[in-house]
Amino acid sequence: MSGSTASDGMLYATYRFTFDHVYDQDSSQEDVYNQSARQLVHSTLQGYNAAIIAYGQTGTGKTYTMEGAARVREDEGVAGDLEGPLRGIIPRSIEDIFCQIQNDPEPSSRYLVRLSYLQIYNEVISDLLKPDRTNLVIREDRRRGVFVDGLSEWVVRSPREVYELMMRGAEQRATGATKMNEVSSRSHAVCIIIVEKCSGTDTEASSPDALMGRPPAWAAGRGGSSSALSTQQSIRVGKLNLVDLAGSERVHITGATGKRLEESKKINASLSALGNVIAALTDRKDRQHIPYRDSKLTRILEDSLGGNCKTTMMCMVSPALEAFAESLSTLKFANRAKNIKNQAVVNEDLDQRTLLRKYERELRKLRAELQRRSKELVDKRRLLEVEEQKRQAENEKLEVLKVLEARSREFMREKEEKRQLEAKIASMQGQLLIGGTKPEDSPTFRTLLAKEHKRIRGEYESRLRELEAERQLFEEDLAQVDRYKQLLLKQRDIMIALTARLNERDEQIMTLQEELEAYDKHQRLLEDQLDGKTAELIGLRRAALEAEAMRTRSGTLLGTDASSSQVR
Repeated sequence: MSGSTASDGMLYATYRFTFDHVYDQDSSQEDVYNQSARQLVHSTLQGYNAAIIAYGQTGTGKTYTMEGAARVREDEGVAGDLEGPLRGIIPRSIEDIFCQIQNDPEPSSRYLVRLSYLQIYNEVISDLLKPDRTNLVIREDRRRGVFVDGLSEWVVRSPREVYELMMRGAEQRATGATKMNEVSSRSHAVCIIIVEKCSGTDTEASSPDALMGRPPAWAAGRGGSSSALSTQQSIRVGKLNLVDLAGSERVHITGATGKRLEESKKINASLSALGNVIAALTDRKDRQHIPYRDSKLTRILEDSLGGNCKTTMMCMVSPALEAFAESLSTLKFANRAKNIKNQAVVNEDLDQRTLLRKYERELRKLRAELQRRSKELVDKRRLLEVEEQKRQAENEKLEVLKVLEARSREFMREKEEKRQLEAKIASMQGQLLIGGTKPEDSPTFRTLLAKEHKRIRGEYESRLRELEAERQLFEEDLAQVDRYKQLLLKQRDIMIALTARLNERDEQIMTLQEELEAYDKHQRLLEDQLDGKTAELIGLRRAALEAEAMRTRSGTLLGTDASSSQVR
């Protein structure tokens, strides 16, 4: 800083800062993205964590830079321009991610993209995509690092799906009017994009359509092939945090009162905590403790500030004279932030719990279950066929019995007709006299009677043979029905045994699931206890340092008193 005196006698101060890029009013949204964001977005696809943070005073264009120019839609209210030429870093990042996925030259590459959207309003974390989830808790473990417990994750397959979710979240974000901005963001918003990339040789064929549930325009690389995971494959997980901070405010300028005043206090407190973290990270010699836990905002951005992340800080300033003090504070903040040294590494093949691996394992289970169900379906189909054959055999048996009964009635009718005919012939013969002799004693009558008896006997024997043949066929049908019945009984016993085994297996699965839930609950309890112990330890250390400082001051004071006594 150098001082100079103007002609009016006033003293002016000059500040000099150096930054990676400086954009003026003539810079386009495309220039800002290409120079400050594109490289970070591409690193996310390579497995790195990345963050882009917008910081500045209210009304300086943070939301414009991150989302785009505000527009009004009748059905969705006010939101950023997600598809027009004035779209900001967030929609351009999403478009770039899916474009890179579509143009991936590796034929075996597959991707899974997830989106989360949250806000921090008055130090309360809420899910913008599921408004019923409020007051969410921040947790930390070795596998996931710092994360928001209960935050929803949405699997997205195209930029259009992401834009729809962003519009839904924008409706839920807290905004309000101040003297400096008609639509001022009253909360910190964090858009989280997680990209899992699976690459390597395949050993078990599967379809990318099965993985993503639709045409794989964004699921697989340009080669279009896919497979289940094997030991020769690797997974890289990249996370992109796109942060639109609420604006820092001076109450006497914004004129905030009532609810807006309380919001301003919370916003300034969290931004002050962010400044303290950055100051601690750039001056590690004097301060070994980094106060990430002083605010929900700094806790969420812990990895982005001094951790495993590539971070770009976008700081906005205003040319207005009344905003000079706030603009100078923003420039000093940015000057400190650029001195933070992060250590970003590729998150490769973390463990078997990555979501892409989980989906592949679930697919294999579903395919095995489908194969088993198909086999059961075939067995049931055979059983139905046998039952149908049994019903047909019973119907044929009834038809045969009906035919046999009809022929028996016909035979009895013919027999009755024969008896009546013989009785009639005998009656007529008893009434006739031929040459003083009876008709039945004449040779002609006896010859005719013998022929008639022979004819009737032949018909009777022929009908008996037909009935005997039909009886044998009927007995064979009955035997076939009995064999079908025995076969059905055996298959029923087999199905009962298989059903019992399946029920037993289902009970085992339910028991294992209950044990897993118990283990998860116990793990969460241990994590809460660990957080409590950590807080107690920090308090004890702070108390010990204060006691040591007091002891040192007391020793110094005693030494001074002793010296004074000796002089006297």
